[in-house]
Amino acid sequence: MKPEVNLVLLGKGNVGSAWLSLLLPLQQLNKSLVKLKLVAVSNSSRCLINSDGLSEHQINDFRQLSEGADLSQLIERVQSLDLKNVVVLDLTASKKVADAYLEFAHLGWHLVSANKLPLTVSSERYNHLTQVLKQNHCYWGINATVGAALPVQSSLIELLQAGDVLKAIEGVFSGSLSYLLANYDGQSSFTQLVKEACDKGFTEPDPREDLSGADVQRKLLILSRLSGLQLNLSDIKVSPLLPENLLQGTLQDFWQNQPAIDEYMASTFAAAKENGQKLAYLASAKIFNKLVEANVGLVSKPVHNAAVQLTPTDNVFTLTTEFYQENPLIIRGPGAGAIITATAVNIDINKFITQLAVVAEK
Repeated sequence: MKPEVNLVLLGKGNVGSAWLSLLLPLQQLNKSLVKLKLVAVSNSSRCLINSDGLSEHQINDFRQLSEGADLSQLIERVQSLDLKNVVVLDLTASKKVADAYLEFAHLGWHLVSANKLPLTVSSERYNHLTQVLKQNHCYWGINATVGAALPVQSSLIELLQAGDVLKAIEGVFSGSLSYLLANYDGQSSFTQLVKEACDKGFTEPDPREDLSGADVQRKLLILSRLSGLQLNLSDIKVSPLLPENLLQGTLQDFWQNQPAIDEYMASTFAAAKENGQKLAYLASAKIFNKLVEANVGLVSKPVHNAAVQLTPTDNVFTLTTEFYQENPLIIRGPGAGAIITATAVNIDINKFITQLAVVAEK
């Protein structure tokens, strides 16, 4: 008898909606291995649950059919169903959801995350969470947190498991900032370009998360921790893309700062151009005798440099290791967009299903 996999979707925003459009093909591709059901969908205040699996009609009518429920109530309702192989898909950017990960782990629920917050808490909390997940044999897929569907995490882990030693991780880790800097010409309004990126779903819901460097800082921490480095966010120096004073206040305050933002970016762009260079927002972690120097910030690079030759939304990851020292391993491709991120989620779900199918055959 095929095992069941019961999916619980948290988040119906851009990524959640994109993932829902990929659900039916995912079910068809895995029907010979498992019975894959979406048993619950929720946003921050409402949820819809069906232990037999939500139909396409029910999902489309979420607003009419769902009931008011907070996260605690959703957990209680799903727990009462006594389902096996529950996989929580965290497609939010919610701290409240991140704070519930330890509860998910104690329940024995598996996790697939696009939310970076659970991976960037203090090293003590992070290590405790991973320990409980391991003790309860819980799967945790995190492909969607860095690089979207690019194979950067798997490549890094597999190299280290093969005996390689990391020397440095560098690159452009933000598809949203890549989009902004690749499209900016120094003449048009940078603020309007940010709005365009927001509307296309290339930035976080609050674009200042990207512009502040906080999103890139979290991604660098995630990759560093995957590499076995014991770092916290405070160990990574961050210089925001825009001056701090232009990022403070409310989101409405930010949009009203358009003249100052546009003037700052125009002058920064012009200074780089005068030196025959272009702008890139880079992340870097270099290891020297077990000490780590980690930085995130806006730099200018010669026009032939790979970091400034990217297609808009591209990420590029450069891994320098003992095996790839003279000629570092470079992974490049789209790193932003709802469908790309949803694809990364499905990569993790497929990995879990494959592991489950192997166990079921024994």
